[in-house]
Amino acid sequence: MAFITLNKAHLFHNLHILAIKAGGKEKLMAVLKDNAYGHGLRIMAELCHEFGLKRAAVKNVEEAKSIADLFDEVLVLVDAVPTEKLAHNISFSAHSYAMLESLHDGENIHLSIDTGMHRNGIKENEIERAMEIIVQKKLQIKGVFTHFRSADELNSEFFWQRSLFERAKKRIKALAQQYGLPKIAFHSCNSAGLLRTDTLGDDAFARVGIAMYGYNPLHPSFNPVLLKPVLALWAEKLSTRVLKKGEHVGYGGVYEAPYDEVISTYDIGYGDGFFRFNGITSIAMADGSVSKGRMSMDSFCLGGDAKEVCMFENATTLAQEFKTITYEIPTKLSPALKRIVI
Repeated sequence: MAFITLNKAHLFHNLHILAIKAGGKEKLMAVLKDNAYGHGLRIMAELCHEFGLKRAAVKNVEEAKSIADLFDEVLVLVDAVPTEKLAHNISFSAHSYAMLESLHDGENIHLSIDTGMHRNGIKENEIERAMEIIVQKKLQIKGVFTHFRSADELNSEFFWQRSLFERAKKRIKALAQQYGLPKIAFHSCNSAGLLRTDTLGDDAFARVGIAMYGYNPLHPSFNPVLLKPVLALWAEKLSTRVLKKGEHVGYGGVYEAPYDEVISTYDIGYGDGFFRFNGITSIAMADGSVSKGRMSMDSFCLGGDAKEVCMFENATTLAQEFKTITYEIPTKLSPALKRIVI
């Protein structure tokens, strides 16, 4: 059966580099949302725990509950308010007055500040009212954060947003002192932000996602940081045949054999989350072998008769081929695929 390998040495290499940039392991929050960017939530959480990380961020409550035993804190980024009482180390991102008001009294929160992304978050002129709600509902404000919209772009917007966040931090610190609140953990840098900055300042940690998985989102003109992709996708052979000259293979018969050739069918298709290729152009595997014809829901054809084939071990080339971003290649992969740590 098709499977995914996860390279532990590569992951630890990446986390080591990121920890140095941040100022220590304690200054990293592993972003494990959406099944750990397709790598496998529980298995990646266990590896991050083994490395020594204490914090993680996930998409929803179900993801948080599945890994809460491994971290001091798990931050839920984009979920609705839960109906049940959750573990003490699960916190919620509060992006609006409505979210703050709907949370149960005493819930753990990280307040989201809109510094220019304009996707969600409390605006600067809403900070005072947000803090009033937090105090009234006795919400436990563990952190305050923002999200950069262009940290990976070759422009200065990163520094503009950082300056707005610094201004918001000053107002929140003053209000926290006024209300007698405990120390708040501020955080702003994503992978790109961490890789392009010299210091986190007084931020408590950085939230690292794509860089942890081995991809540098920055423009090549920035100082290069050698990261190593963690995930590789493997397909296993289902059958082999000789395709005679002039015969066609697959849906639509778009591939015609130019000569007698050996082809094999492998057990990955678009139903497994791989991008559907149309067969007009060939897709190269990690070893250089190329696809023959269209991808089906559960299989595809390839020249040769190898028992196993690595479809990719670096998603960058595939992302360019399918005109998308590196993030999308692993994130689409089916959770049902077996994942093996090597």
